[in-house]
This record gives sequence, C-alpha cells and structure tokens, in this order.
Amino acid sequence: MNNALLMHLGNIDQLAGVRLERLEEGNSASKRIVRVWNAGGLSFSVTPDHCLDLYDFSFRGINLAFHSKNGLNASAFQSTAGEFFSYWPGGMLATCGLDNVGSAVESDPMNRFPIHGRIGDCSANHFSSDARWENEDYVLRLSGTMRESRLYGRSLELRRQITTSLDAAEVTITDTITNLTDAPEPIFLLYHFNFGYPLLDKDARYFGPRSETSECCDIGDNDFQSMHAPVDGAAHRTFFHIPRDKGFVTAGLYQPKLRLAAYLRYDTVSLPYLLEWKCLKSHDYVLAIEPANCPAVNRESDLQSGKTLLLGAYESVTYQVVLGVAEGAFAEFLLNNNA
Repeated sequence: MNNALLMHLGNIDQLAGVRLERLEEGNSASKRIVRVWNAGGLSFSVTPDHCLDLYDFSFRGINLAFHSKNGLNASAFQSTAGEFFSYWPGGMLATCGLDNVGSAVESDPMNRFPIHGRIGDCSANHFSSDARWENEDYVLRLSGTMRESRLYGRSLELRRQITTSLDAAEVTITDTITNLTDAPEPIFLLYHFNFGYPLLDKDARYFGPRSETSECCDIGDNDFQSMHAPVDGAAHRTFFHIPRDKGFVTAGLYQPKLRLAAYLRYDTVSLPYLLEWKCLKSHDYVLAIEPANCPAVNRESDLQSGKTLLLGAYESVTYQVVLGVAEGAFAEFLLNNNA
C-alpha cells in the first residue's frame, strides 16, 4: 500500500476505480456497464451482457474506440446472418467465436453459424469486480464466465479476466476456454479491436509485425498502412497478415497529429493470424486490428484448411492480449520498429 499517496486522498476513487452502472433508456435500456478509470489516463467501459467486451475507451480524454451507428442494444442472441449489420455495436473490443469466425455458414437448417459467431452476445455468469492494493500497486480487476452450448453438441466455457492498475497505460485481457464435453471441439477465436476518430484520421499509420500479407478482394484502397480522411461511399477492405516471427509481437495505429499510438501485444504461437479491416467510409470510419487463432474465413473453410485448433474433451487453452497506449517518443518507437 502506498501510504504517502493515500495521505493526499479522501478516497482512492479520486484516481482509480471500478463502478457498475445500469443503462436506463433507448436500445441499451437494462444493460449493465462497468466504468473503469485510473491515474494513468485510461477510462473505459466493460459490458457484462456482451462477453465482458470493451465498449468506450479513451486516454487522457482522447477517444480511441469506434462505435457503430447501432450503439449498444438490449437484446442478446441476435446473431443471424441478415441481422448482424443492424445490431453490431462496434466498441473497442468485440470478441468473435467460438463456433465461427468470418462469414456466416449454414450447413443445414439445424447447423447455422452466424457472422463472427455467438460468443459476443453471451452474458457473463459469476461476474465480479475488484479493486485492491497489491503491494505498492492498486490493481483493478474484472472477471466473468460466458458459456456457448448446444443440445446434442458443444459446451464451451470462456473465462475472462480484465486487469489494469493505478498508473498503467495498458489493459490485459486473459481468456481461458474449456471444452466441457466428452468429444473434441474446434475453437474459433478472433479479437476484433476497433479504433476510431480522432486516433483514426488523416495521416494515421498502421504498424505491425513482419508478415506475409494478402487481400480478400480487389476493390477499394489497397494501402494497408496509410489512412486518409473519410470518403463518402468508400469500399472497405480486409487484409490478412501472417506474422513471420513466433512469439510476442506488437501491432497498432499511430496518429502523428496527437503523437499517440494504441497498440496490441500478443503471442503469435497461440494467435498466428492477424486481420486488418480498413473501412474509411463516411460514418463507418474504423480501422480494426484483429489477432486470431484461425484463418478467419469462415467455419467451413477454416476446418477444411486443417489450421483450426481442436480442443480435446475437458481440455483448456489460454489466450492473452494486451491493449496499450503510447505517447510521444515511445509511440514513434513502436511505429518505427514495427513497420
């Protein structure tokens, strides 16, 4: 405990804290939201009713996240192929999986796999939040468990923990997925981090690990590094990066006007694929950076590729992604060393 600091305070929540709130109007009425803030300049919200995903995210008052036109919505389990674009809220992190990542697949009327799967619509069980001194640091921690299951089929548990601390400029997301059935089950997982204005603006630059890069279409802007101002009707584009290095890598977005970067740090051993969704269309202005454990085309294609994790009966696997913010010289260092 930092007694010298506490002597200056009536309550530590002057500097850092966690607060559970409930929204009261519009499409998000009845939704819970957890506000988190710290002395390092981070302020963000977490949605217990949407897979403990991150929605708002700012640093020293500067917004970093993209919110779609739809905003937060109150109804869960809307993940049908036709409705996805009418309710997807965006937000700083939208978790995709666990039965599908990528485009929708319908093997037959009894086996429908919606765009980006169902886990993002699942509410947390055993949700808890904590803020406590651990030695000299004040640690803020959220946790909960989401379940994705099907009669006569899969039963998957995602146990999530989100951690930051008093002066940190990083948030750590740790996920453990467990197969709770007696048969092996494929696991599809993609972390859909969505960056928006003013971090995303003219002259912003994507940076990432050395990769083999390909594109999924031949329309739109084929420059995956440079950003420009919004353009009415601009086509969106997705780039597939396969990092060459095994181990921890960094990818992010740098804004020279702000001398600010937001970045992800993760292990390519467990998340060997990296997608970049560049949509610079007016009102849908977003740059998404998306580490994934699979090629992320769709369930059918990924299974045929043989590059999907098959989790054995009653086995578990753990993933971790760090979301951070860098200023000034550190932000420029990240850009120059990950170009």
